[in-house]
Order: sequence, then structure tokens, then C-alpha cells
Amino acid sequence: MGWQTNRILETIGTATGGTQSINYNLEAIEALMVTLQADVADGLRPPNATTGGTGPTDFTSTSYGTIATASTSRLGCTIFNSGPGTLHVMLGTATASTSVFTARLSAGDYYEVPFNYTGLIGGIFATAGTAEVTQLS
Repeated sequence: MGWQTNRILETIGTATGGTQSINYNLEAIEALMVTLQADVADGLRPPNATTGGTGPTDFTSTSYGTIATASTSRLGCTIFNSGPGTLHVMLGTATASTSVFTARLSAGDYYEVPFNYTGLIGGIFATAGTAEVTQLS
């Protein structure tokens, strides 16, 4: 065992009060590890683990448009403003405008939609521009 394992065991022993408790905790940890290994072998993934995505797709609208539709399978979404215009992003069903928005992205800005947000993402460019949108699932 490495020094890290010994340190953890010392801490557990202090917290639980003896060798018997340490053995019990180790058995529980080993059982959990066996279960996790079996899940991985079966192709199950931990909650909120991403295995893929779509994109990037271009968003270029100078009138309000949908950047990404609502999707319960979406775990994340990234938006990179690769063009010269300013992009105004709106999370939710409200219509984004240059004065009403969730985030304003200037040229070269990057935005990560809040973790596990699955609702509609809309946006509008103030002037001509391009944004690269990648959805993670």
C-alpha cells in the first residue's frame, strides 16, 4: 500500500475508533468498487457523464433565432463567438434582444451554458457574426 492509502486508513481509524471499524469500512469500499467496475463493464455511465455531442454548428442570425432547442438529453452546451459581431444569448423562452439577454458575447468570447440546463437557448447578433455551438450529451 502507498503512503496515501495508509494515511486514509489512519484517518478512518481515528474517525471510527479501531481496527474492526476500519475492516468494515474497507469491505464496504471494496464492495462498492466491484459494483462500479461491473457497471462500467456493462456500459453504464455515471450520472451526468458525457460521451459525445453534436456540433459545432453555426449560428448567424441577426434576428432572434434558436441556438439550441430544449433537450432533456443535453448535459451541456458551449458557444464560441468566432465572428466579428456581438452575440446576445438568452436562456429560456423569452426573446433575446440587444437589451434583454442572459449573456453578451463579443468577438472571441466563449460561454458555457450552466451545467444540466436543458431548456431553450436563443440568441441574436447585433451585427453580422458567427458563433460555433456544441451540445454535449
